[in-house]
Amino acid sequence: MTLIAADRLSKRFNEQVILDRVSFTIVAGERIGLVGRNGSGKTTLFELIAGLQEVDSGTVTRPKGCYVDYIEQEKSDYHDLTLFEYVASAREDLLQIRRDITRLEAVLAENPEDRNSLTRLGSIQSRFEHEGGFTFENEIKTILTGLSFGEERYHDRMINFSGGEKNRAGLARALAGKGNLLLLDEPTNHLDIDSTLWLEDYLNKTNKSFLVVSHDRTFLGNTVDKVWEITRGKIDVYHGTFEKYLSERAERIRLHEHHYRHQQDEIKRIEDFIRRNMAGQKTKQAQSKLKYLARIKRLPPPPTEGASVAINLSSSGRSYAHVLEVENVTVGYGHREVASYIDFDIYRGDRVGLIGANGSGKSTILKALIGELAPIEGDIQLGNKVNVAYFDQELSNLMLERTVLENLWEVDPMAESGSIRSFLGRFGFTGDDCFKIVSSLSGGEKTKLSLARLLYHPANFLIFDEPTNHLDLDSREALEQALREYDGSYLVVSHDRYFLDAVVDKILHIHDGSLKTYLGNYSYFREKSVLPPPVKQKNSESTSKQSWLDFKERSKRRSRHKKEVRATREKIAQLEKEVEAMTVQLDGNVAHSDWEKLHEMTARKSELESELIDLYEKLEAHRYPEEVRTKAEAEIKKLSKMHPY
Repeated sequence: MTLIAADRLSKRFNEQVILDRVSFTIVAGERIGLVGRNGSGKTTLFELIAGLQEVDSGTVTRPKGCYVDYIEQEKSDYHDLTLFEYVASAREDLLQIRRDITRLEAVLAENPEDRNSLTRLGSIQSRFEHEGGFTFENEIKTILTGLSFGEERYHDRMINFSGGEKNRAGLARALAGKGNLLLLDEPTNHLDIDSTLWLEDYLNKTNKSFLVVSHDRTFLGNTVDKVWEITRGKIDVYHGTFEKYLSERAERIRLHEHHYRHQQDEIKRIEDFIRRNMAGQKTKQAQSKLKYLARIKRLPPPPTEGASVAINLSSSGRSYAHVLEVENVTVGYGHREVASYIDFDIYRGDRVGLIGANGSGKSTILKALIGELAPIEGDIQLGNKVNVAYFDQELSNLMLERTVLENLWEVDPMAESGSIRSFLGRFGFTGDDCFKIVSSLSGGEKTKLSLARLLYHPANFLIFDEPTNHLDLDSREALEQALREYDGSYLVVSHDRYFLDAVVDKILHIHDGSLKTYLGNYSYFREKSVLPPPVKQKNSESTSKQSWLDFKERSKRRSRHKKEVRATREKIAQLEKEVEAMTVQLDGNVAHSDWEKLHEMTARKSELESELIDLYEKLEAHRYPEEVRTKAEAEIKKLSKMHPY
């Protein structure tokens, strides 16, 4: 069954061509991923299919049996409903039937002999059952649980929800609808990893067709069997998995570039022949070739020739070894604790990912790190010469009613226009893009502009809160490449599993208010993390006493451990200052002819550096549990055998 048929569909905004005479069909059972650069028209296509926008030309046909469920990417019109009422409103037909049943039951309570009402009630109840009315509430609860809404939130008013929660509620409403075609616009943007896994399972089991806009490569790889790519106003169709799309797309681009270069060379050769022979003996041949050039269908330039993102992360300079110390920290709001007894350290060059369920305290911890929120207990210390830059997922640093150019100029008012525009060009803003009002930009374009503001001034410690939200594939790959080449340290909160695997080598996992460290990327975390089952406590006096004694012993060990770590760090800081001072003296304060003094100071510097290495190793032994150190030592031995030199 054909659900949607579009014929020669065109759409423009001002002078920009969004869709140019595209034709496509969606049939029952299809699972399609829609990709393309930010601003290429993905959301516009959704709104045309859903009937929320008018086409400039062409037709979109929706047969009578096609029901579309669509929730916008940035929905702002929320009624004064509870969460459960809002999601249930997706099935207004069932709610109306239930109201009719209640009304007829009231009529029959007063007049049990009313046969017409009795017959009507039986008919309506049969229809209600056939439409799934008796299981509908359970389905809503299943969806809300899968999207990380606890039952205590069911009766909260939607007006009191955060932007991310409203987006999740909108997704729940779309999934609960009666439609046989789902249009999902960036559904994973506000989901934690567990909810994303649940959504993947839901989509793989549903009998509904769906068209999903997403740039989460792992999510697309697990859910779709066809990919549409919007580029230059056209839709290129790729059959097969997302991985197959990536390889086939690369091959198509290679062939396109080859044919384009070949055609351009041929055109230049013909044009040269025409110039040389138009007024000579071969005039007729030249005129014939001129007519041929007028008829030839010229290939468009390869898609990679458009404005692309080339992010460059610059460090503000080398910091001391210890970048960040978080010791016994409890964070929260007022007297409400969100996460307790958080301990971790970040050292120069660390690439750290912070993950956990929505509401587990990730953003709260970040706010405490940058000083926006004072910890309830504990200490947070930045190291010497550490310059912090913070990316806020809410994009609160953007001035929505100003232009792109003005937004970046605001961070460096004395800069020349040319240098500002050149910097914006690295993030894909070229030509008239610089004069667009920020409120008119797509979600991905706003994210790129916020990144440009953040990265304009160099820093050696970057903190990111969901930096990949709304970014297209090219921009994500550019950010990944920049992070891999960055010589500073960073801490990133993300739910993008592919991104975490690509850019981090340490995972901080927050669960049930506590934090645990894993020395590897996200895949390593998934392999090693097994949450222990809850232990049933015996209700006996002896058990309570033993628990108290165990707690006291753990507290003593922890206190001794912290003292040792603190002493080691203080010694490292002292030696680093000595080494730095000695380096300054050797570089200019000691005469080159004073060989004895130079030899003495060089030898002393080597001794200090050797002592620093020993202290670093000692600190590493304190930082990680024995089983992790054993694994690391085994890997080092293995590598040394493979590469003895």
